Amino acid sequence: MAGTAVATASPTAVAVPDNRSSVERYLAEFAPNTFAGRLIKFDGKQGEFLTLDDGEPVPESAEFVALCDEVLVGWIRFRGEGQPPDRVAGLLYDGFEMPKRESLGDLDKNDWPAGLDNKPADPWIYQILLPLQHATTRELFTFGAQNPTGRTAVNNLLHSYERVRKTHADEVPVVRLRRGGYNHKDERVGWVHTPVFVIIGRTKRDLAAAPDTSSAGDMNDQIPF
Repeated sequence: MAGTAVATASPTAVAVPDNRSSVERYLAEFAPNTFAGRLIKFDGKQGEFLTLDDGEPVPESAEFVALCDEVLVGWIRFRGEGQPPDRVAGLLYDGFEMPKRESLGDLDKNDWPAGLDNKPADPWIYQILLPLQHATTRELFTFGAQNPTGRTAVNNLLHSYERVRKTHADEVPVVRLRRGGYNHKDERVGWVHTPVFVIIGRTKRDLAAAPDTSSAGDMNDQIPF
């Protein structure tokens, strides 16, 4: 995923310094792509991680190198079928600072489109994109989080990564994708499935290195599920 990526067609988007290289500016303008490889989503109804292109479940035994230092955060606004979305986003570990929602405009709820519940829904969505690399095949994936449970899962992983990188700056987590959940306070809703990234070890940021998933390589900071 390339450098600091800020792409938006909206005149209401905040301005941020453009310190990208000429290559990064070219890719952002002429070949925009905010995620690496295949997209992975979490199906809250079934409680499964799925690859978006074929709808197939991700095996629970699969191990992924979590490229936390390439996580992209920001806001996205969809503009309808066939139109590219507006984005105000960038790489968290490249110095991007996420702007406040109020700075993006579109604050009048009377102008908001209807959501799934037929109530006005904020057109700007807080999104996190986490790149993952299969530990065996080296295939690239991106987990996209646009709802609270998905963002919480990624942010929990980032908290763990942030603590560990203070002493192991050249290492990133190795994770398995698991299902967690909780009982909703509204009894009519019942059990809510949530995504969880379970840390099973770590590996050098150099992706040619084999992941260390032994007990000695454990981050000792697993996220329960």
